[in-house]
Amino acid sequence: MLNQQVNLAQTTLHLSRLYFRMRREERDGRRRLQQMLATLSSAAPSPDTFEKMFRYWQLAHYAVCGALAGLQGRQLTEAEEKRLLLLSVISPLYDEMFEARNAEVTLIRQLTRTPQEYIPQHEGEALLKAAYLRLLDCTLDPDKVVAHFNDVCYWQEVSRRQQSAGIGEAELFRITYHKSYHAVLLCYTAFDRYPSPSETAMAFPMAGLVQLTNDVFDIWKDIRSGIFTIPILYRRYGRLERRFSAESARFNQALARLQYPAARRKQYALTIHALHAMGALALRNLRQESRGVQNVTELALLGRKRLVYDLDGMACKWALVKKTCELANLTHSDGPVEVALKREAAAAAYSRS
Repeated sequence: MLNQQVNLAQTTLHLSRLYFRMRREERDGRRRLQQMLATLSSAAPSPDTFEKMFRYWQLAHYAVCGALAGLQGRQLTEAEEKRLLLLSVISPLYDEMFEARNAEVTLIRQLTRTPQEYIPQHEGEALLKAAYLRLLDCTLDPDKVVAHFNDVCYWQEVSRRQQSAGIGEAELFRITYHKSYHAVLLCYTAFDRYPSPSETAMAFPMAGLVQLTNDVFDIWKDIRSGIFTIPILYRRYGRLERRFSAESARFNQALARLQYPAARRKQYALTIHALHAMGALALRNLRQESRGVQNVTELALLGRKRLVYDLDGMACKWALVKKTCELANLTHSDGPVEVALKREAAAAAYSRS
């Protein structure tokens, strides 16, 4: 996959450098986000919303877009950084709008398609509109941004079916993958040059595993909120672990087809698979903790401490290094991937490119 295997020493060094870089740059990232917010509105978001914005920025800056720029042999430009900051403001507020306006889809569609005409109902929506218009003003392809926002809006609407415990497993997988995949493609609009089809081919398995990872870590919160995800409804955790291997192999195969130096491909793989490794480890823990669980009620009774995987501690960090290394070296896997998802992944690789 990477011309030669990645070893544990290389994995440890890369993840350590990434961790300490994030710690070192955290204060500056928060400051830049606050400065961007100040240029958009005099009303500051709540501390909880600001934290969501900052976490979005971290994921986009270091993994989704930053790591891909590194694979291309460059750093993010100032213009790209500005767009990522704007997306970091927009995306959490957009999610909150869906939560607050659950029955008012028409208004959300109006904001998505014609933000210039939308009349905000409160300060949060005013901030969202201001950031969206600023993004359209500074992007190189406003039509592509709106098109991707329409895709995100559609899958956000569809994801409301997760409020029903009767949702089927196949449909739930489609929602899980597409909701995250189109959010990643929206993030890619921050680039000065939109990624090539061969680069976006990696996004489908990557995004699916990232969303599954989020679902595993959010299992306690989602149960209490009445949101039904795959780890909650379909508790075949061993099978989900094998899926992580299968999808990681698919990601590696797509990465291997890119004509970039092996060293850069290694770094990119390690950064992305560190996200996937967290989900795989959390699933392993969940499989052990939930032995004998027969239904959602029994799952909820396990409590937060047993359901939420804690990555603190040297043993967990070392397990993360080993799992990241393992996933980065996979070239093939017989793990489960639905035929429908395979077809959609192939089609998605060339959509909106």
